[in-house]
Amino acid sequence: MTDTSYRIVHREDDSFAVEIVSVGALPQTATGFATEAAARGWIARDQRFRYVTDPFAQPSERRRGY
Repeated sequence: MTDTSYRIVHREDDSFAVEIVSVGALPQTATGFATEAAARGWIARDQRFRYVTDPFAQPSERRRGY
């Protein structure tokens, strides 16, 4: 797992963006969210995917460690 921080930014065009900073990686920005709630939802999904070894593995494969 990496240490990742997220920051929601209200942009001049009234949209929202998420700044993503991970230790050992270049900062990234996800843009195009119409609302702050949409940006928060995206953060929640991104956090879930970052902490799963293989998000596309079948549940039985995850238990065996493949």
